[in-house]
Amino acid sequence: MNEDILINITPQETRVALVLQGAVQELHIERTLTRGLAGNVYSGKVVRVLPGMQSAFIDIGLERAAFLHVAD
Repeated sequence: MNEDILINITPQETRVALVLQGAVQELHIERTLTRGLAGNVYSGKVVRVLPGMQSAFIDIGLERAAFLHVAD
């Protein structure tokens, strides 16, 4: 099985593709100006609990606290 990982990095974004037998199977794009926070793992401290909304605000070291719902 022919398997390749292609990586392209520019000042604006990083692109990674997984290619199996000449066909792209996965493509990941990360833009430097619009990096998302969802999907990452963070360590934080609970700073406020909202029982009525079943949620909390968590200090993860950013400018604003992160919002976490009980289902998450």
